Amino acid sequence: MNDDQTLLHAGHRIALDGDGHLSDPSDWSRGVAEALAEADGMALGPDHWWVIDFVRAHHQRYGNPPLMRVLISAFRTERADHSLSSRDLYRLFDENPVRQACRLGGYPKPDWCI
Repeated sequence: MNDDQTLLHAGHRIALDGDGHLSDPSDWSRGVAEALAEADGMALGPDHWWVIDFVRAHHQRYGNPPLMRVLISAFRTERADHSLSSRDLYRLFDENPVRQACRLGGYPKPDWCI
């Protein structure tokens, strides 16, 4: 990142809003997500991508991101492990799993996030 309002990726400046989310969701690509994650000191693995893809699919279908309990339930089902909890998602995304997945997935900060 060059400053708080832009991301430099593949020779292009991509505008970010005041919360660090893409100003224009159509700027999103997996490469942009990787660049955002790298700027945050994260390396995205398969579980990160599963969460990002789930949040993107939910947002596309319903017009908003899933609530945390919906994400946890889907994650448990996907991994066939009903002992998984929000703690496991916070290990992947240490600030707020849904908000960070929205940011890395190209969507704005959820309205219900503080």
